[in-house]
Amino acid sequence: MYGIIFDMDELLVDSRHIWRAAEERMLASMGHAWSSDLAGQYKGMSVLDVAATAWGIVRPAGPVERYQQIMRSALIDVYSTAEIPPMDGAVGLVRRLVGLAPMAVASGSPLEGIERAMERLELRGCIDVIISSESVARGKPAPDVFLKAAECLKAEPGRCLVFEDSLHGVRAGVAAGMKVFSVPSVSPEEIGRLATGVFRSLAEVTREAVGCALGIG
Repeated sequence: MYGIIFDMDELLVDSRHIWRAAEERMLASMGHAWSSDLAGQYKGMSVLDVAATAWGIVRPAGPVERYQQIMRSALIDVYSTAEIPPMDGAVGLVRRLVGLAPMAVASGSPLEGIERAMERLELRGCIDVIISSESVARGKPAPDVFLKAAECLKAEPGRCLVFEDSLHGVRAGVAAGMKVFSVPSVSPEEIGRLATGVFRSLAEVTREAVGCALGIG
């Protein structure tokens, strides 16, 4: 069995404003301001790993679990109220791929946020499986969430294609033994060395290219 697995944030949905708002709330509780340098340390990680990474750098008073809860609650709050625009070509690509292979979304966002985003984009009916990194032992760049998605799709990892934007996500897909198509949001040169294919937007990805990467004739 084959499988197609999508990351969500900055791949299917433009959620930069959502994560930024949640990160700012969490960092303010640490007595620290948001910065692009700090954010670059955790980009592409799960919500809990984002908080843990920030906690390890800032070293605020209080246990890491406190800030993980603040970050998670803030992210769910913002997802429930904010606009959730699609990334260029995302909706069209998902709809083009229906019927080619079972599809999953595997994201570092909380499950509630993923479900809401897919409903808002009217893609929930196209997606067979939704997995949050919260449901596995390790977030990206570990391969756990992609391997879990493949298991739920009843697909062999070597017969799966992952779509990712972040370096952590691309590394996770490669570590899972999967092909990776990327629309890089960061580190395009390194992603280019790792990914099976690199595109400027999902609008460029054809059904034929996906079938070829999967080995589906």
